[in-house]
Amino acid sequence: MKNKVVDCLVGLQWGSEGKGKVSAYLAPEYNAMVRSGGPQAGHTFFHNDLKYINRQIPCGVINPNCLLYLSANSLINIDVLGSEIRKYKIYPDRLMVDNHAMVITDKHINREQKSSLKNRLASTTEGVGAAQSEKIWREGYLFDHYAKEDPELYFFSNDTVKAINKQIQKKHPVLLEGTQGFGLSLNHGEYPYVTSRDVTSPALLSDAGISPAHYNQTIGVMRTYPIRVSGNSGPTHSNELTWEEIANRSVSPKPLIEYTTVTGRTRRIFEQDFETLEKAILVNQPDQIAIMFLDYICAGDYGKTKFEDLSAKSQKYIDNLEEILNIPITLIGTGPNEKHIIDLREDNQKRHPAEKPLEDLDGGLWPINFYGSDWDSGYIEEFLDRKMTDEKGNPFKRKIFC
Repeated sequence: MKNKVVDCLVGLQWGSEGKGKVSAYLAPEYNAMVRSGGPQAGHTFFHNDLKYINRQIPCGVINPNCLLYLSANSLINIDVLGSEIRKYKIYPDRLMVDNHAMVITDKHINREQKSSLKNRLASTTEGVGAAQSEKIWREGYLFDHYAKEDPELYFFSNDTVKAINKQIQKKHPVLLEGTQGFGLSLNHGEYPYVTSRDVTSPALLSDAGISPAHYNQTIGVMRTYPIRVSGNSGPTHSNELTWEEIANRSVSPKPLIEYTTVTGRTRRIFEQDFETLEKAILVNQPDQIAIMFLDYICAGDYGKTKFEDLSAKSQKYIDNLEEILNIPITLIGTGPNEKHIIDLREDNQKRHPAEKPLEDLDGGLWPINFYGSDWDSGYIEEFLDRKMTDEKGNPFKRKIFC
């Protein structure tokens, strides 16, 4: 019997649907969370009234009993990864990066910045596409190459496929945290205004090395008004609006405007794009829909946590949308805070994680040396069987924990 414990979280539009918020909200229900892709996509969420933006590490980081994996199809900016590791004080007994993940270097970033990508396609020029193409040409260096030269990275590097599948064998729920949105999929989006990989639920399973036999459900995330980044970022199949129009429609008492998480550009905003939604649903087959930014329909519903407390306008919007999509809308975002979610899920739509210490969740591949220890405990030298010096005998310069 196959353990169907793997869920997918995917964006159904053009990105920035609120996947970070939903992922963080669901984090307590999972023992493992997996992320693919690169640092050009930032996931924003609030926890204990503090704002966080994750560009590499899964949003499950807020759940101390959740193990974190960066899959083989990840593209790693070591500086970005290191800053997030420091921010959350993560040790290798919680985070594993696949040996086959590709590393983004200054060469990749410079190549994109000197290209026409930014003006032609509104690319973030974070080096992701250049690194991906080098991996395809089999000319690049993978994560394990850098890990062999850097003892700190060495402990984070391992075979995530084996580790994740051991979690599945133990029937521990796993969430695959998708990045970007269906409209940006390389093979199914509005080419050439796309990202450098596919961002569908089947692709997430492939990225993580998980058989479809273990797949349980997909949660599709969408917004009331889809967005794209500014500039020549490509079309949607609906009318473009101004932020003033959104504020007027929702009767917002203050101006509304959004900026992209990584580049800080003003976002373009559109009427609902049902053509892209229809195709996104066809390919991803979501079992549930999480809709965010309901306060853009009625600003008076900002922060509400019960469906019955919503305005008649918002309730009608949700009912009509659910009828059009023919998929249950189970999560409704009414604001940015973690508490600003209306949860309409039935119990069988929720996950129930194993309540066990991390030692029992290790999958047999985590560096046991780090349980209850730190970087200064002497375990690094013991594990590597060499001193913390480079080939010339100079002290090792830390990049991750400074």
